[in-house]
Amino acid sequence: MTEPAPTFRIAGELGREAEEAVRTRLADRYARGVIEPEEVARVTTMRLHTFEGDEAASEIFRRCCVTWEVDRELPITSHRPVVGAVLVTVKRLARRVLRFLTEAQLSRQRDFNWNLLLVLRELLERERR
Repeated sequence: MTEPAPTFRIAGELGREAEEAVRTRLADRYARGVIEPEEVARVTTMRLHTFEGDEAASEIFRRCCVTWEVDRELPITSHRPVVGAVLVTVKRLARRVLRFLTEAQLSRQRDFNWNLLLVLRELLERERR
C-alpha cells in the first residue's frame, strides 16, 4: 500500500508517537481480519467532494471538526527556567478554582458546536446529492 500524503501533521515527538500507535493498531486489525487491506486502499483512493475546488473552505471546515471541543484544557507550560514551575503550578490551581465559572457556558458552547457540525455535514451531503 502506498503512503498517501497526510491531511495534517502533528509536529515533533508526539506526532511520531501518534503515527506509530495508529500504524500498530492498523497492523493488529489487519492481522485479526477486522480490516481488509483492499478496503483501506479503496477508501484512501476516494476523493472527498465536500468543497469542490475551494481549498480554503475545506481547510476551514477541517479545522472546525478538529477544534469543536472548546472546553478541552490546553497544557500549561513555561519557558522560564527558574520560576517556570511555580508559575505553572499557580496557573493550574487558578484554573481549577475558576473552572466552575466557565464550565456550564463552555459545555453549552461545545454542544452547540457539535450540533452545528452535524447540520453542516448534512447540508453538504444533501447539496452533493
